[in-house]
Amino acid sequence: MSIWSDRMRQFRAIAVGVMLTTLPSALLPLSAQEQQPLQPAQEQQLLSDIQLQQLVAPIALYPDSLLAQVLTASTYPLEVAMAARWSEKNPKLNGAALESTMQKQPWDASVKGLTAVPEVLAMMNENLDWTQQLGEAFLAQPDDVTKAIQVLREKAEAAGNLKSTKEQRVKRVAAPQPSPGYAGPSEYIVIEPPEPEVIYVPVYDPIVVYGPDYWPPAYVPFFWHPRRWVVGPIFGFGPAFRVGPALWSQYNWDSRSVQIDAARYRRFNKMGLQGAGQFQTWKFDPGHHGNVPFKNPKLQQQFGIVGGRPPPPAVARPTPRPPAVTRPTPRPPAVTRTTPRPPAVTRPTPRPPAVTRPTPPPTPQGKPANCGGPGRPPCPR
Repeated sequence: MSIWSDRMRQFRAIAVGVMLTTLPSALLPLSAQEQQPLQPAQEQQLLSDIQLQQLVAPIALYPDSLLAQVLTASTYPLEVAMAARWSEKNPKLNGAALESTMQKQPWDASVKGLTAVPEVLAMMNENLDWTQQLGEAFLAQPDDVTKAIQVLREKAEAAGNLKSTKEQRVKRVAAPQPSPGYAGPSEYIVIEPPEPEVIYVPVYDPIVVYGPDYWPPAYVPFFWHPRRWVVGPIFGFGPAFRVGPALWSQYNWDSRSVQIDAARYRRFNKMGLQGAGQFQTWKFDPGHHGNVPFKNPKLQQQFGIVGGRPPPPAVARPTPRPPAVTRPTPRPPAVTRTTPRPPAVTRPTPRPPAVTRPTPPPTPQGKPANCGGPGRPPCPR
């Protein structure tokens, strides 16, 4: 028994020791990292600065009017693909004939305008995933997109690859007082065409134009160039496009938004805008997004997981009434009908049988029967 008792004491001592070592850690409060609340899904999905710069790198050096219209059109990737394929089949249509034909197309006005610059539509169509990502980033993070474009223009200018030429004018514009919460640059780099209705589309290699070794290996942007491009890999211009009023957008760096030139919009689309003023802020029209699902949680919440028109407001349906309880119809009480008695038969009272009295013996002829004899009157003679 002493050996067994010693072993039991050892076992208890070990068990108590384990409890004492684990109990404090179980009772300790969570660490600071564990106490942090989970971030909302839309905050987790925000693109970083380098991701946004990778997205806008192929178009950051476009003239502002073309850049603005590419950003707005990218929010309608399905219609961009349709317009690009239409443009490929109608390469010689331009000018007034193009404007007239566009009135028959159901696409958004920003997409119609890009048919005047078919090379840009081709680039967007050949990289539809990028087009969709660019559009969603512009809708969800417009301030960050503006910042990314300006950072890259600074890099290209510092590398000697962005300057005024006969095809474009590059200038700096002082930034206004920034709005609260926005840390933008003190001035903006603006790129304009010498003639508003003639556009030269720059063609450049975004891997090198912003400076050597700028891009981390995981964030290298794509390089697109038109067919038969022979100018070189760094920076150049394609042929001039006489766009007329087709590019009616402009980038407002002060408000970090795209604005519509109402006069040019009316000339190209043959219709005016609602509201007054020469410049109006562009607004996304979910009706032209089609059935392309949004990937950004913020846009899913705002416009629905799938594009198209935003989900209709929930209709307050009346609370369904509980099913009526079918109660058995009570049977009427049984009517006890008295069996009618047959009418009493009036039976004639039977007459007593006639009493046959003995006929008295005939009296002598000529004499009454009740005369003569003892006690009777004498019979007449």
